[in-house]
Amino acid sequence: MALNFRALHLYTAPLSGCSARIRIASHLKSIPLTYHTIDISKSEQSSSSYLAINPNGRVPSLIVEASSNERFTITQSPAILDFLSGHFPEPPLLPGTERPRERARVMELASLVACDIQPPQNSSIRKKITQDFSGDSEAWARWVYERGFSVYETFLETGRKEIGEGKYSVGDAISLADIFLVPAVQGGLRVGVNPVKWPILNQVVRECWKLEAFRKGGLGGHGKLLP
Repeated sequence: MALNFRALHLYTAPLSGCSARIRIASHLKSIPLTYHTIDISKSEQSSSSYLAINPNGRVPSLIVEASSNERFTITQSPAILDFLSGHFPEPPLLPGTERPRERARVMELASLVACDIQPPQNSSIRKKITQDFSGDSEAWARWVYERGFSVYETFLETGRKEIGEGKYSVGDAISLADIFLVPAVQGGLRVGVNPVKWPILNQVVRECWKLEAFRKGGLGGHGKLLP
């Protein structure tokens, strides 16, 4: 049974790709969120007040206030997206079970970003590389992005042969794959990774950027999407 909400509080950071996924989805679905900005540059994610909300010290976090006076917190962007999609189903961001190949491909691409691209170059990891191991964290981040985008491009090539051409990552409808991809490409741009090296990926991102939801929900409006 769907909950009725008094408020949905999203704790987010402008340059957090994981937070951007939620912001983009909320704009696509017209979800009324109350935003609370966490300033990563001031280490607000490590403050006692925020750790009381999310002991992992990461963004995003969603506090749900239901009309029944129930209150609970959801962390991790896939869990938040799953919750919001269950209560705000339109437009759907995942093909139905009657389209198993497309559904699996969307989850495959979103998981590639969520598991293999975003975590290794997370700002906390890069800080460790620089401070504790005297490494070049930007060079590391570029390698992570370039490897991940190359794999994503290969999946796009395969998908167009197996499933058919489309404007977006899987067909002609926006999906979770696109919502995960665009903030990752914005993150890559910040360390000098040019997506034109991957022509299908580049075109998908350009199509997404035509939609206001991506422009409003992306990495805080910092810089251009593409060079």
